[in-house]
Amino acid sequence: MMRPATPADIPALEAFLARHAETSMFLRANLAHGVTGGADPYATRYWLAGDPVGGVVALTTQGMVLVQRPGGAGGGARAVLAGQAVTGLNGAADQVQALSAELGLDGAPAALARDEPLYRLALAELTVPPGTSRMRPAGPEDAPLLSRWRAGYMAEALNAAPGPANEATAARQIAAQTALGTLRVLEEAGAPVAMTAFNAVLPDMVQVGGVWTPPAHRGRGHARRLVALHLAEAAAQGVSRAILFASGPPAMRAYEAVGFRRIGAYRLVLFDAPNTVAAS
Repeated sequence: MMRPATPADIPALEAFLARHAETSMFLRANLAHGVTGGADPYATRYWLAGDPVGGVVALTTQGMVLVQRPGGAGGGARAVLAGQAVTGLNGAADQVQALSAELGLDGAPAALARDEPLYRLALAELTVPPGTSRMRPAGPEDAPLLSRWRAGYMAEALNAAPGPANEATAARQIAAQTALGTLRVLEEAGAPVAMTAFNAVLPDMVQVGGVWTPPAHRGRGHARRLVALHLAEAAAQGVSRAILFASGPPAMRAYEAVGFRRIGAYRLVLFDAPNTVAAS
C-alpha cells in the first residue's frame, strides 16, 4: 500500500529518486517545493510505498501523475488517487503503462500517448558544433516571438490543438521559463533562429526540453548547436549530467551529434480532457 509523504520523508525520498535519476527528474525538481501540495504552480503531492522507500507516485497541481515504481513496487496507487482529476502521466515507459492500467485509464482519449527515446549525456563528453551563431538568455522582450514558437512546438511535438487555449498556455510557459532563467535563444546574424530550455534543473543534472527551430530555419544545425551551448554553460556552473527524451528521428540525430546516447524509453500521456480516477 501507499501512504502520503510528509516533510520528514524528504531525505529518504530524495535518496531513492537519486538512485533512479534518469527517469525521476520531474519528481526530484518538484520535490524542492515540498511533498504535500499547495498553491505553487510546481506544488506536488507525493505518496510512498515501502520503508525504506521503494516506490513513488505523485500528482502535480496541473493534474499530471508522475511515477517511479521499479517493478510496480507497492501497488495501491488507485486507492490514493481515487477522485483525483488526471490530465496525463509521465515516467519510465514500462511503469507508466502499468500505472495507466492500474488507474483504469487505458484507452482514455489522449492527444498524445507515446514512448519516446530516453537519452543521457555526461557533460565531460559534450561536443559543441562549430559555428558563428550565438546563444543568449531569453528576456521579456522576446515573449511575443517565443510564445508563437512555443505554441508551434506544442502543436507539433505534443499534438496540442491550435487555437487560443494553446496560445495562452504557450505564453504562460514562456513567461515562467524566462522568469526562471532556463530559456535560451540562438541568434544568427542578430536574428533569433531557435530556442531551448531546461524543464528540470538540479545542482548536478539538467533535463533538456522545449527545443524548437521554426520550419524556415531548419536543416542548418541550429538546434544541436544551441542545445550544446546551453549544456556547456551548465557544465561551467558545475552540472555534470543531462538527460532528455526525443520526439523523433531528426531530434535523435541532433542529440546524438552532440554526444547523447540512448538509455531507454520514457512515456508521455496527455489526455484530451481530465479523467477522474474511480475508486477500485
